[in-house]
Amino acid sequence: MKRVVVIGAGMAGARVAEELRQGQPDPALLAVTVLGSEPEAPYNRIMLSHAVAGGPAGGPAPTARLKPQGWWARNHIRLRTATPVRCIDRVTREVELADGERIAYDHLVLATGAAPRVPPIEGILAPDGALKPGVSTLRDAADARGLTAHLSAHPGPVALIGGGFIGLEVACALAAAGHDVVVVHPRAWPMNGCLDAAGGAVLVRALGALGVRVVTGARATRWDGSVLTLGDDDEVDCRTVVLTAGSGPRTELARAAGLEVGHGVVVDDTLATSDRAISAIGDCAQHRGVVSGLVAPAWDQAVTVAARLTGADPDARYTGGTTVTRLKAFGLDVVALGEVAEDVFADGPGGASGADGPGAAPEITTICEPARGRYARVDVSCGRVVGAILVGHPEPVGILTQVYENALPVPDDVLSVILGRAEAVAAPTPSTMPAAAVICRCNGVSKGDLVAAWGDGARDRSALVERTRAGTGCGGCTSAVDGICGWLREAG
Repeated sequence: MKRVVVIGAGMAGARVAEELRQGQPDPALLAVTVLGSEPEAPYNRIMLSHAVAGGPAGGPAPTARLKPQGWWARNHIRLRTATPVRCIDRVTREVELADGERIAYDHLVLATGAAPRVPPIEGILAPDGALKPGVSTLRDAADARGLTAHLSAHPGPVALIGGGFIGLEVACALAAAGHDVVVVHPRAWPMNGCLDAAGGAVLVRALGALGVRVVTGARATRWDGSVLTLGDDDEVDCRTVVLTAGSGPRTELARAAGLEVGHGVVVDDTLATSDRAISAIGDCAQHRGVVSGLVAPAWDQAVTVAARLTGADPDARYTGGTTVTRLKAFGLDVVALGEVAEDVFADGPGGASGADGPGAAPEITTICEPARGRYARVDVSCGRVVGAILVGHPEPVGILTQVYENALPVPDDVLSVILGRAEAVAAPTPSTMPAAAVICRCNGVSKGDLVAAWGDGARDRSALVERTRAGTGCGGCTSAVDGICGWLREAG
C-alpha cells in the first residue's frame, strides 16, 4: 500500500485527493489522508464574499461544499478536519499533529494555501497581535462568520483595504446588501495587476454606479474604531474594516522542514519540492518563479501530481497554464485573460502596432464606453489572442476565453468578436471543444466531467449540476452547461 498524506483541505487539497482516488480506486493499494485545520469539510472559498452578504449565518452554505455529504467516506478518503499539523519529520516520513499524534506517509502533498496579508495600520491589532473587533480578513469560513456577525451588530459604513479581485467582490456584495462601502487602494486604479489604466478608470466608474466608492493612490495609516485615517489625512467613517490587501503563501511547515522556499515552496515541473517524497500545489507552491494564486492552476497541478503518484501518467509535467481572472460580482462582470502589453497608445491613438511576428508588438483593439461602464481590449499576436480585458462586456467572454485557452485563430476583424458576433470566429462547440476544457471554473468541472456524469446516468441539466456542481458557483457557466447538456441529449 502507498500512503499519501495531503496537508490542507482547501480547494487544491480536495482536488488532489479526488484525482488520486480516481486514478487508483482500490484503497488497499492507495491510502489517501487529507488533514485540514478548519472544522468544515472542503468548500468553495470563491463563494465566501457572497456568503458574507447573504445572511446571518455566514461561512459556506451547504451548496458551497465541494462534495456532497458522505462522499469522502464512500470514496475511501480519510478526511480529518480540525486537525492542524505541527511539523514534518522528513527522516521518518511522518507528520506530527498539534496533539502529538504522528501519521506516516510514503508521499506528502503540501496544499497549505495562503494567509491574508495584514497591512501596517495603527489601531487594528490588539495587544496579543490578534485583529481587533471590527477588523476582519476574509480567507476562510471563520472569517466569514465573524464578519457577518459584526456587520449584523454594527451595520454602519464598511472600508475595504485593497482593491484586488477579492476586495471588489466583497465590496459589491456588501453594497448590494445595503451597506455604505469604501474601497481604499494604494495604486492608481483597482485590479491594477490585471487591468490597464483605461480599464481601471471605467471600472471605478462602474463601481460608483453600484454604490462602491473607490479611493485610489491612498494608504490607510490609522483606525480608531470609527474613523480610518489615510496617508494624506483624509478620513473615512467606518465601524468595520475588511483587510483584502492580498495574501502570501503559507510556507512555515515547509521552511521548518528544511525544504527550499522562495516566495513559495519551490517546485519543479513534476511539482516535487527539494525532497522528492514531498510535492506542493496551489497557493503555497512556487513554480518557475511564480505563485499563481488562482484556482485553475492549482487544479491542473493536482491532476499532474495524482497522475504521477497513481501511475496513470508517470511522466506527467506541469509547465504552467493560461491565466483567466474573472470578477463576477453583483451587477459587475470583469474578465482578464493572459497579459496585455504596456503603453497601449505609445504609437498614437490607434494603439501599438507592428510586424506580425515573434517579439513584435501585438495588434490592440479597444472599445471604451465610460458612461455605460463598458471597456474592452483584445491584444492579438501572430493571429492568436495573447491578452484581453473586458469590463461590463459579458457577450464575448465565452468565445474569447475558449479562443485564448485553446490558442485558436481569430479573424482580422477583432471588433466583431468583441461585439459578440459569434459567427465571426471559429469558436469551439460542445462537440469540438476538448474534454479537458474547463466549463465551470468555480468548481473545476471540465467538459469531460460533464460527459462522464451523463454516462453515469445524470441525464438532464439538474442531474448534471447535482452530480458535478457545475453552475453552483458564480453562475457564469450556465449557458455553457446548457449547451453541453443539449449536445449530449441530441447525441443520444
